[in-house]
Order: sequence, then C-alpha cells, then structure tokens
Amino acid sequence: MDNGILTLFDIDGTLVRGARCHYMAFVHAVSKFYGMEEDIIGINYAGKTDPQILREVLEMGNIQDKTIEENFQACLNYMTDYYLANVHQENVMALGGVKELLREIQKDEVLMGLTTGNLELIAHAKLNRAGIDNYFSFGGFGSDSPKRPCLVKKALERARELHGYQGDQVFVIGDTPRDVEAARPFNLHTIAVATGRYSAQELEKTGADFVLESLDDINQVKEIIGIR
Repeated sequence: MDNGILTLFDIDGTLVRGARCHYMAFVHAVSKFYGMEEDIIGINYAGKTDPQILREVLEMGNIQDKTIEENFQACLNYMTDYYLANVHQENVMALGGVKELLREIQKDEVLMGLTTGNLELIAHAKLNRAGIDNYFSFGGFGSDSPKRPCLVKKALERARELHGYQGDQVFVIGDTPRDVEAARPFNLHTIAVATGRYSAQELEKTGADFVLESLDDINQVKEIIGIR
C-alpha cells in the first residue's frame, strides 16, 4: 500500500476520547513505586509522552533523581500491565468522522501510522477498544523516546523499513501544538485538529499548515492530503 502519501496520527484528542483508564494507570503506578498520592489531573499533559509526564509528576513530588531512575522502567511496565488488565472497562470512543475517514483513506491506499506519546502496548489496546487498531501496524510511541520529535523520526523509519515507503507527502495529524512542533525538524505537512483541549484559534498560532475544527469533513481531509 503506497500511493506516496503517509499519514501519522496522534491518538488522544485526535482519534479517540474517554481514556480514563490510562489516567488511572498513572495514579496506581506512581503510588505503587513512589508512594505518591498526588493527583495528576491538573497537569497539562496534552501532547506529552508517557515517560515525560511520569518524570514531571515525580519531580513535582520532589522525588530524588536516583529514586526516579531506580524504578522508572518498572513503573512504566506496571502502567502498561494495569491498562491491559483494565482496558475492557474502558469507554474509549473514536471521535466524530474518524472511523469513516480511516476507512476511506485506506481505500485510497494511504499508508497510516501513529505518532503518540502512549506506550506502544497501551496505544494499540486503546485503539482496539475504540475499534480502529486494525488500521495501524506501526508508529512512533512513548516507549521509543520521551521526546516527541523522536517519535516522528521513529515512525518515518518504520514506514520505510516495514512498508517500503519512499514518498515525500507526509502529514502529521494531531490536536496539540506539540504535534505540530514535533513535525518541524523533518519539514512535514501538519494538520492540527481542534478536538482536544486547544481551540482552532490557539492551533492557528502554531503555524500548522492546516487547522480543522474536527475530522468530520472527510472530503476536506482527503483534499488536503491530495486525494480526489
């Protein structure tokens, strides 16, 4: 599948909403490994990676660097295990237009990947719960790096290695300024969608190539990425 177009989607706020269990996985993991009961709900974690959020939470709790490092990977692993064990209770829903859009652009042989701060197993479990995981066989994940631009780089590498992608029409699609910023080092096209915590007006300020209120208008999205 390669018509020269590659789309790299963020997950939370772009493709799905309602992932409460992911938040609870953080709370339980931080409590278990670091004895912290602080609520992370006040943190603006939109567009950040799971390891980045975890480190910020621990630093806010004045956990010593040495203690952070000793348990860091174990904490992330526990988060994954917790999520996988409880995802069946999750009310994750695909956002408006998403299922139809993915189905349509798959017909047009658009290669679809992910750039998400979610740990990889959490990402796929979440998408599976929303009924759209079958569209995504690769991506860049929070388990690859805490730095969002590195996720874009990893997704591009995997598109080439796993799918032989050789095109140059790459679109990074997300709902936060961080999604847009992460694409800049690679000179990729950016589509910012106001279905998360940022308004269209706020996303306009990021310099994204395109800003949409949602992904509901499938024909509009297809026109942007070059499908007639």
